[in-house]
Amino acid sequence: METTNINLEVPTMIKVSKGTEVTGELINKIIDIFNSTYVPRFDVLEKYYDVKNQILEREMNDTTKPNNKLAHGFAKYITNMATSYFLGQGINYTTKDNSSKKKRNFFKKLFGKKGKRKSQVHRSDYIDALNEVMNDNNNDNVNYETSKQTSINGVAFELLYVNENAKVKYKKFKADEIIPVYSNDVDNFLAFAIRPYEEKDILTDEIKYYADVYTKDEIITYIKTDESYVEEERKTHPFGDVPVLVYWNNEERKGDFEDVISLIDAYDLAQSDTANDFEYFTDAYLVLVGASGLTSDDDSEDSSNSAKTLKEERILLLDEKGQAQWLIKNMNDTAVENYKNRLYKDIFFLSQVPALTDESFAGNLTGIAIKYKLIGLEQLAIMKENKFEPAEKKKIKLITNVINMKKGTGYNPDDIEIIFTRNMILNDLEDIEKAQGLEGITSKRTQLKQLNFIDDVDEEIEQIEREKEKENDSLDFEDDLDDMEDLEE
Repeated sequence: METTNINLEVPTMIKVSKGTEVTGELINKIIDIFNSTYVPRFDVLEKYYDVKNQILEREMNDTTKPNNKLAHGFAKYITNMATSYFLGQGINYTTKDNSSKKKRNFFKKLFGKKGKRKSQVHRSDYIDALNEVMNDNNNDNVNYETSKQTSINGVAFELLYVNENAKVKYKKFKADEIIPVYSNDVDNFLAFAIRPYEEKDILTDEIKYYADVYTKDEIITYIKTDESYVEEERKTHPFGDVPVLVYWNNEERKGDFEDVISLIDAYDLAQSDTANDFEYFTDAYLVLVGASGLTSDDDSEDSSNSAKTLKEERILLLDEKGQAQWLIKNMNDTAVENYKNRLYKDIFFLSQVPALTDESFAGNLTGIAIKYKLIGLEQLAIMKENKFEPAEKKKIKLITNVINMKKGTGYNPDDIEIIFTRNMILNDLEDIEKAQGLEGITSKRTQLKQLNFIDDVDEEIEQIEREKEKENDSLDFEDDLDDMEDLEE
């Protein structure tokens, strides 16, 4: 069985010369290239995430033979683990506050009622405006689903637009739903993006094909005719740049499980064949050598009736030299299991995602031990972060452009700093002991930084100082009472 019917090689980026005019003919050509080279690859990757592995398509020449098709969800596990580790805690945004000596958390993740996260932000006009847009678009969920798509297909998109209520909105799009077109310049900037789609008339079943083209100034809608695409509508947008965010999973634009698909196929095949062998064993042939009498039905001359009687009565009568044995395939169980175990370990090792059911994760591990075992996943997350952050910065920039235009303000998107927090289980007790060991050796700030459950060290120090002041005021009040009692006596 072949591992896959389609070449998973990543196609080169679609590029045009700077200043190329967008025409219906150009759009038609780009969509044809995209559908023939990009989409088949995305379809394969989506199938593996949905556990529709290649083994499910296996057919036997002999249809009477067992044909177990055991598909394993390694691809789904790898993507879900990598995405949850990378963005399970959401993204924190900080901004410089010129009226304060410290940075405040922006979109600091807190859990409200029913487990829903809420945003607690430093109050300023700029932050309030950004906060309104982010919360209105369910920013955490959009980012998570976008990251999951990059893990599957190597790339994903977000599209910004202004709705009928003049609100800035953005939505996640899968890899096969938007076509990015880059410039041939050295920096390969995004020249424009195409969103092909279709509309079906519910009454007539007529299907019309459209393509929205997003440039830095306009949104141009084309409709497909028999020959090519014809411009139907053209309108401006307020974002000041192409309102499409391109998220890459890595520099190679590959998914997290893409390099281990052949190993997944081999594991599926090995497990399926093992299941087949067990069926062969249960349906094995009984070989009778030198047997003149089969059963107690000695008068029977029909061998088929004798075999039926043998199966029902489960009694076998043989001569002295007669032999009876099962004709089965001798399997080297140890070699087969070693082969499958090696495939299993290689899948996780090469994908850099740990198998948490592994015995090495059992027991009460220290924080250092946990981090050591997750070092491969951390390196993977670092690559994701390096590619995710530029798109997030562009999102902040485009939103800020609209805010400045509406309010007449001059907010600077460079003032926003993006912080990624890993979603991992830490040993809090170990951190507390480490912090206690620094008492009298380091500053209070350095000591508190060792505690991962403290989000804002400066705020914690202020809270400690407020509590001390409150305690001192209480002690002073008690002393005053004692003095008054002494005077009365």
